[in-house]
Amino acid sequence: MRSFKLLSLGLAVSMIMVSCQEDEKVDSTTPLQTASSTFDLSIPNGFNFETTENVTLDLDIEEAPQNAKYLLKLYTENPSAAASPVYSAFIQNGSNHTASVTIPTGLQQVYLVMQAPDGSSFLTILPKSKNISHSFYQAKNKASVESNSNPDCTNGCDQSMTLTTNLIADEEDDVYCITGSYNGNANITVRDEAIVRLCGTGNIPSITINKGQVQIVNGADVVVTNFNLNSNSKNELVVYQGGSLTITNWFSPNADVTNYGTMNVAALNLNSGCDLENHGTFLVSTSNYATFNGDVDNYGTLTVSGSASINGGSKFKNYCGLYFNGDLQLNGEIDCRSYTKVAGKWTINGGAKHKMKDGAMAVCEDLQLNGRIQGSGSTSLFKVIDRSDANGGAQIKNNLEFCDVNGIENIANNIFKGNAVAACSLVLPVDACNPEGNGQPQVADADSDGVADEIDAYPNDASRASDAFFPSENTYGTLAYEDLWPAYGDYDFNDLVVDYRYQQVLNANNEVVDLIGRFVSRAMGGSLNNGFGFQLDLNQNVINSVSGTRLFNNVVSTNANGTESGQSKAVVVVYDDASQVLVNTTGQAFVNTVSGNPSVDSDTVDITLNFSSPQAVASLGAAPYNPFIFVDQTRGREVHLAGEEPTDLADASLFGTLNDNTDPNSADNTYKSATNLPWAIHVVGGFSYPEERTDISQAYNYFSIWAQSGGATYQAWYDDQPGYINVSDLYQ
Repeated sequence: MRSFKLLSLGLAVSMIMVSCQEDEKVDSTTPLQTASSTFDLSIPNGFNFETTENVTLDLDIEEAPQNAKYLLKLYTENPSAAASPVYSAFIQNGSNHTASVTIPTGLQQVYLVMQAPDGSSFLTILPKSKNISHSFYQAKNKASVESNSNPDCTNGCDQSMTLTTNLIADEEDDVYCITGSYNGNANITVRDEAIVRLCGTGNIPSITINKGQVQIVNGADVVVTNFNLNSNSKNELVVYQGGSLTITNWFSPNADVTNYGTMNVAALNLNSGCDLENHGTFLVSTSNYATFNGDVDNYGTLTVSGSASINGGSKFKNYCGLYFNGDLQLNGEIDCRSYTKVAGKWTINGGAKHKMKDGAMAVCEDLQLNGRIQGSGSTSLFKVIDRSDANGGAQIKNNLEFCDVNGIENIANNIFKGNAVAACSLVLPVDACNPEGNGQPQVADADSDGVADEIDAYPNDASRASDAFFPSENTYGTLAYEDLWPAYGDYDFNDLVVDYRYQQVLNANNEVVDLIGRFVSRAMGGSLNNGFGFQLDLNQNVINSVSGTRLFNNVVSTNANGTESGQSKAVVVVYDDASQVLVNTTGQAFVNTVSGNPSVDSDTVDITLNFSSPQAVASLGAAPYNPFIFVDQTRGREVHLAGEEPTDLADASLFGTLNDNTDPNSADNTYKSATNLPWAIHVVGGFSYPEERTDISQAYNYFSIWAQSGGATYQAWYDDQPGYINVSDLYQ
C-alpha cells in the first residue's frame, strides 16, 4: 500500500468548528451534586453508562473525476500522523453509502477524508448529528443558488381564480394564483408590481409583463404563443423546479429570466440588460438563429438547435452543459467550467474569449480562431474534430491542451502561449455534465478487486482491501469490572482491567473478512480467577476459525472453529483465567492496583477471527462487541456491561439475586442494580483506573454528575482536564 497523503495546502473544508467536545453544561432546573460514593447516586432509568453513541452516515459521490472506487475515512479528531480513522469504506463514483458508525459521545464534529484512486485526498469537516449527510464531488449542474422555495397556489395567494377571460393583474404586490386548465382564449397582462402565479395547464395566447413577475410553479405546464417581457428592473419570469413553459413564437426578453424547470422557446433574442439564469433545461427548439446580447449563467443544460451568435458585451458562465447544434459566432465571452459543444463551425472573433477552467472541455467540428482561448486552474481540453484555422492575432494560452483530432491544419506555433500545448492526451471523465470525456484514466489494480493500488491496504490480495480500527489504530478503549456480582463491590472498577482494540479487515465491498482483537490485561484487583470473552451478534457457524485464545483450565469447551460450544451466537473466550495471563509474581494480594507495591507487566493477547464468508459490518454488532467476564472459574457467573444480553451459558438463576436487578427479557435492564448501578464500565478513550478500594466517584469528580444526568453532561468525565481527576486516588 502506498503512503497515505493529505493535501497540506488543499484541504477542502465544508464546515469548521472550534472544539471536539461539547461544553459541559448542567441543567440548572435539576441540580446535580458530586458524590464521593457511587452508592449515593440517583441514576435515571435506561442509562447504561455508555461513552459511545451510534450515528448514521448517508453519503454519496455524485461526479468524481474518475469512474472508480474512492476511500472514505472518518476521524474523530483532526487527521494527522498520530490520528487514525474509526471507520473506513469504499464508495463508488455515482453511488450512495449508508452505514451506522460508533463514535465517542460528546463530539461536536467529525472529519471525513475522501481519498481518490491516485492517492490524493481532501478533508471535509461536518457537525456531528444523529444523521450525517453529505455529497462529495457535488454535480456541477446543481444550482449554486438553489430555488429556496417552490410556491404553490394554496399558500400566499391574494387572489385565486381560473383563467377564462383576459386578466389584467394590477393590484400592487398582490399574488394572483391561476389554476385549472387554460382555454387558449384569455391573455394576461401584469402591471404595478403584481405577481401572477400559474399553477395549471393549457394554452395562453399572450402574456405581457410591464411591471411585475410571472411564476410557473411545480406541476404547471404552460404553452404561450407570445411572451412579452418588457424592460423594467421589477420584471422577472421564473420557472420553478417541476414547472414547464413553452413559447411557440420568438422570445425576446428585456428583463431577467430564471429557470429551475423546463423552458422551450421557438427562437431567442436575449436583449442587452437581460440576464438568463438556467438551473434546469433550456431549449431553443427550432433552427431559427439565436442571438445573445445579455448575460447567461448556466448551471443546467442549455441547447440551441440552430446557429447562434454571442455578441460583444455578452458574458456566458457555463457550469454544466452548453450545446450549439449549428454554427457559433463568438464576439463576447464564455467562461466555461464544464462542457461546451458546437456541432458546426465555431468562430471566435477578434476581442472574443473562450475561457476554460479546472478540467473543462470544449468540442467543435471546425474552428476559426481570431480571438483567444485561455485556460486556468487544472488543465482543460479544447478539441476540434475536423479543421482548425487561426489568424495572426489569435492566442491559445496557459493551462490548456489543444487537440485537433486529424492534425492541426493552419495554426502557427507562436499562437501557443504559457503552458498551452498541442496535444490530445488529457484524460477527462464522463459525468452528468460532460457526456463525452476524453481518454481513459489508467489506474493500477494488481489484484483486480476494483480498488486502485494507491488506496488498497492489500494490493495483492483480492479478498482484502482496507482496515478499520476501533477506537482507532493508535488508541485503546478500556473495560473495567467489579467481580462480586450479583453482590455490590467497592466500585473501584479494577477487579479486572482490560484495554482493547479491534481491527476489521474489509474487502472491496466493505464486508468484514477478518476481525482482529488486541486485548491488554492491566490489573487484577481481586483474588478471584476470572475469565474474559466477547459475543458477536453473528451465528457461530459463520466463523471459519479463531486463533490466539488462551485456555488453561477445563472450564470452556470450544467448537472445531474455535468459538465456544453451546452458544447460538459467536462467543469467543479470550482467556479462561486472568491469573495465568497477568501472572502475580509480586507476593502481594493484588496485581497493579496498590500504588507502591511491585508491578507486573501488562499482558497482550491477539485474537483473529476469520469468517467463512464476508460479513456485513452491521451484522457483527457494535464494538466492543458485548465483552464480559465470568467469575472465579464459574462459567455461568457472567458480568456484562449494563444493558447487554447474557450469553446462552449464563446462569439465569443468579439474576435478581442479592443486589442484581436483571430482567433478561428487557433490553435495557440487564446487569444493573435496583438503583441502576452497573458492574462494568467501558471508557472509549482509555482509562486510568482507581487505586484499590477507592470509589470511582471519589477519583473522578464528574463521574457522579455524568451518571446522574444520564450521560447528558460531562461526557468526557475521564479526561485529564483541570479539576476532573483526583490523581492521588488513581493507581500510580
